[in-house]
Amino acid sequence: MTTEDIKITADRQEVHLGEEFTVLIAPRELGRGDRVVEGVAYVIAVDDSYSMEIRADSSTDEFADPANPDDASRKQVAEAGVRELVAALPRGAHVDVLTFAQNTGLRFSGTAGELQRRGRWNGNIDDERRWTNIEGALQRAYQQLDQQRAASRRVVLFSDGIPNSGETDPGRLAALARDAADRELHTDVIGIGAGADFGLLERLAPTGLPEHVASRAGAAEAMKQITARFAAFGRDVVAGSGELSLEINPSFPVLGVYQLDPTRRRVDGALADGGGRRPSRVRLKLGAIGAGEEGQPLYALKLRAPERISAGPMPVLKATGSIGTGRDARQLAPGQIALRTVDNPMSPILQPDLKRQIDAIELDREINGRIAAAASKAERERIYQEGVGRARRIPDPDLAAAYQRASGGLRDGLDPKDVANEARAASSRSSTKSKREWFQQIPVETPDEIRARRRQQSLDDDDDDEYGGGDAYGSGTYGSGTYGSGTYGSGGSGSGGSSAYGSGSGTYGSGSGSGTYDRGSGTYGGPPTLPPDAPTTPPPGRGPR
Repeated sequence: MTTEDIKITADRQEVHLGEEFTVLIAPRELGRGDRVVEGVAYVIAVDDSYSMEIRADSSTDEFADPANPDDASRKQVAEAGVRELVAALPRGAHVDVLTFAQNTGLRFSGTAGELQRRGRWNGNIDDERRWTNIEGALQRAYQQLDQQRAASRRVVLFSDGIPNSGETDPGRLAALARDAADRELHTDVIGIGAGADFGLLERLAPTGLPEHVASRAGAAEAMKQITARFAAFGRDVVAGSGELSLEINPSFPVLGVYQLDPTRRRVDGALADGGGRRPSRVRLKLGAIGAGEEGQPLYALKLRAPERISAGPMPVLKATGSIGTGRDARQLAPGQIALRTVDNPMSPILQPDLKRQIDAIELDREINGRIAAAASKAERERIYQEGVGRARRIPDPDLAAAYQRASGGLRDGLDPKDVANEARAASSRSSTKSKREWFQQIPVETPDEIRARRRQQSLDDDDDDEYGGGDAYGSGTYGSGTYGSGTYGSGGSGSGGSSAYGSGSGTYGSGSGSGTYDRGSGTYGGPPTLPPDAPTTPPPGRGPR
């Protein structure tokens, strides 16, 4: 079910007729030995329009007092975030700082260490602070990054507004970011305050991280945490891009495509449904891939099983892919997965967390849509409180906390758009804890295997001695069966040899011991040596089982 290059697993080993199930897909974990190019290069683009002078914790358009050091503006919060980001990067990383309004200017170019020592940079002149030209900022940022050859090349865009100069169409701006991602130039975004168009900013990060800082008293601390996460994500990149192409058996309809890590969201536009006898196809743009488990991107498909029993495992999907682009591209060995379809509604789900992740994404999608259509503050509060209860039932405590915070923000008088943006950003953060656990195989005996084992065990029992080598503690239940080479494995180290319940010389194995009943093959492995005058009948409760 898994391969070296592309890991594929399902949340169960067999699926009931017509039932929905989940398949998890990811490239293998990459190490430093997979790195083709070294280096980190960032372009940081900071909105410098007049609205950035508004107080960071204000729910109105009240401007900050420049003479009051405790009255931070959005611009000051953004600048503090830049400093946190730069401090977390390697000192030799290349950093460019741009400021933009209707025009964009390069304010610093050098290493992260040099920018730390300098501390500040100039902004736009007053006559160039009236409008917000996100198109111009992105184009200049990508031009700067194109000059760098580094494993990690990222733009971080800070903005508190909507594009009202240059290109303003969201679709064309999103296409600009997608084209850059194809050149291994990735975009992270941070919206600030109620004026930010988070829906647009989110589309500008197709392979990056979308975040939002609401107009709260803790805006500066929130910005610090966000930029630290951005730095960690972009610091240890091994491959600047990656792609997986999936071909799904038409007998298994695709109900949804999802990204679970590094962001959590439904992936729209990735599915080309074949229909009829033609397979469905999914193309996944992985973005930059980091080192180890933390840098491994995760995707999931929600599928439905066919309404017919299969004689054996049916092919579900196969995957091909690559990491890197152009001359640096490396093809990945194909992977595939097959499952048996059965008429068994009690078929065990081995990885319930996968379904929970998808349920959380779908719940958030629904809640966001209802919030956008809500006509009153009271209605929005009711929707968020409903979301809290439903998120807890999934259960997804992080999502429940995001909705609880949103409901509290409305009661505190925050702008509804600011609250919604913050909640959307929080719910998009990955909540995966251990990716490796999801790809570990959990052996489960099928009903046929259980019946065959019981038949064999019954035959073995007929031939057993009183405590003999092939009894329940020998090569049966605790020997090479369920607790031997099955569920509890034949490797590892037990109290007597190669496994606690193993098939070697473990506690219930076939090795030698020195206990009360030791003289055969294992602690309970064979008949004991009895004194000449001992009775030949076993004591009560000690007969063969």
